Amino acid sequence: MFGKLKLLGKSGTVGNGNRVGVVFGPDAVLAFHIAIRPQAAARLLSAFTLEAPETERLAHGISEWAAQQHLKGTPTVMTLPLGSYGIFPVERPDVPEQELRSALRWRLKDLLGYPPSSAVIDYFDAPPARQKRVEPLQVVAARTDELKPRVAALREAGLDPVRIDIPEFALRNLVRIVPDNEVTTAMLSFEGNRGLLGIFREDRFYLSRTLDHGLPALDASNDAADGLQAFDPASDRIALEVQRTMDYYESHFGTGPVKQLLVLGGDARASRLASHALTPDALLEGSPLPGHDWMPLALGGILGLGRG
Repeated sequence: MFGKLKLLGKSGTVGNGNRVGVVFGPDAVLAFHIAIRPQAAARLLSAFTLEAPETERLAHGISEWAAQQHLKGTPTVMTLPLGSYGIFPVERPDVPEQELRSALRWRLKDLLGYPPSSAVIDYFDAPPARQKRVEPLQVVAARTDELKPRVAALREAGLDPVRIDIPEFALRNLVRIVPDNEVTTAMLSFEGNRGLLGIFREDRFYLSRTLDHGLPALDASNDAADGLQAFDPASDRIALEVQRTMDYYESHFGTGPVKQLLVLGGDARASRLASHALTPDALLEGSPLPGHDWMPLALGGILGLGRG
């Protein structure tokens, strides 16, 4: 199953040992040194944050951190930020499998805001809808000229970038390690002033929705009437969008309702939206470190190594 953008045709295997997950946020780059261990929870060993990075500063800053942590040659996964890629439903072309990628690139010519020849693409099969009609492929596209400098900076820093992932599939990989992961699960994460909701069932990604509100919109206020905390209007909109997305999932795919909603982050504001709030400590061992709220996306990317 899809989980990477094939920038250079490289794909690692998760195995055991140390891995680095790099997350590009809206205003910073965060890198996490994580130990993957057999029959045990992953462990966060160190973290690095670089505010408002330019490519030159990125390579220099990560180089110093990687040298201090003895990370030369460590397999590294880069998770893209929301808004830096697109997911497009495209009818499967009637071509041999070896020609499929080129044919899909051509189908994107009217969907992208830049030439398809300038895109890195990958694709995955969409789950069947209730009507059992033939579903289109889902094609992921990102700009090559944005990805290559970042990959080059990681290599210059001494790391070994082997995979580029997207948040939707990082969340899918996290669902595999949470309790009750066999039931249909919605997972909500926040990136600055934006949010991402993904729905997963039986280790498969079904759909996602980007929300225009982040954790700052979840500030709760005291309700003088009954002493309970009340949502502000922005929080009401988040809850409504989440519910509408889950309702659409149930009606479109016909596989039953979402059974649990998980929110990444232990903030009390986030936990009010969820049946369960996942703190970073619930996903792996290690003391809280700067930027650790971004760690789940880094861990999710690492857990995708070795998957299709």
